[in-house]
Amino acid sequence: MADVLVRLSGVRKAFGGVVALDGVDLEVRRGEFFSLLGPSGCGKTTLLRILAGFDTPDAGRVEIAGKDMAGVPPYARPVNTVFQNYALFPHMTVEGNVAFGLRMKGLPQAEVRRKVAWALELVDLVGLEKRYPRELSGGQKQRVALARALVLEPLVLLLDEPLSALDARLRQELRVELMQLQRRLGTTFIFVTHDQEEALVMSDRIAVMRSGRIVQEGLPDEVYERPKNRFVAEFLGRSNFLPARPHPLGAETPLGPLRLKEPLAQAATLAIRPEKIRLYPAQNGVPARENLVRAVVEEIVYTGAENQYYLRAGEVRLLAYTLNQDLQEPGAEEFGYGEEVYAYLPPGNLVVVHE
Repeated sequence: MADVLVRLSGVRKAFGGVVALDGVDLEVRRGEFFSLLGPSGCGKTTLLRILAGFDTPDAGRVEIAGKDMAGVPPYARPVNTVFQNYALFPHMTVEGNVAFGLRMKGLPQAEVRRKVAWALELVDLVGLEKRYPRELSGGQKQRVALARALVLEPLVLLLDEPLSALDARLRQELRVELMQLQRRLGTTFIFVTHDQEEALVMSDRIAVMRSGRIVQEGLPDEVYERPKNRFVAEFLGRSNFLPARPHPLGAETPLGPLRLKEPLAQAATLAIRPEKIRLYPAQNGVPARENLVRAVVEEIVYTGAENQYYLRAGEVRLLAYTLNQDLQEPGAEEFGYGEEVYAYLPPGNLVVVHE
């Protein structure tokens, strides 16, 4: 994992007066599942196209396996791409689509058959060889696109939002399959997505992009638990934000003094994830701990797996999540509209973020 396979240094790209990439530096390790996460227009697909050779950077350097890719056309690069719309040939069968790249390389027919059989077994499409794309489901088309890319055994597989056209349940199933496939093969995957949950579930590391720049990079739990700025905290999940200034306890906020792991040295913004806030019924008395805030339940959203509580604490609104538990279990609580509660904000989960 310490072996860097893909390296971008100072990569810039503009289309007319619009800057798509603004000096991107990035390293992806061999055998890594790496995700580029960000909203539409942040530059993630442009970065992928530059890696594939479909676009040329205005400045900067792109290296794959230690080789400068300047002037190297797409077909000569050790990468392959799975597109958002799959780009299957409608007049070819599943077998023909998967074999296309191998035949273009002039491989012997026996080797083409062997490799195609291997790829179809890899993505669980054995028995569908003679079907045409119009006869396949969305998930099956996705698997054909994966097989067609993997059969060429690229050093790097580039995936441009390949699950976005599928329904939610199928997306959940295929992302697990894709993750397991990558681990089994050991091929380096660079995956573009705007779906935060996909990135968190599938990735070894994540780079969050905004306006042509990488604003934070790291392990999924690092990026989620310790967002460096407000954009990452808002885009990757949901957060409560509190303006804060220094206080001997840690921070002075609109909720009153709050203890932090380390006291503030200057004015800042604090963020806390909704699932980190713990709720207690006010009628049971005040629990003996700091960082307790008395609040009223204004709204409840039931999502199946959890309850989302919108709270009012003075002039501040807070959002807290609780798991949908069996109320017979010890310690399980459910709160009603207008009920007074105590919200506990653990010091270790109050994170300082930059604007």
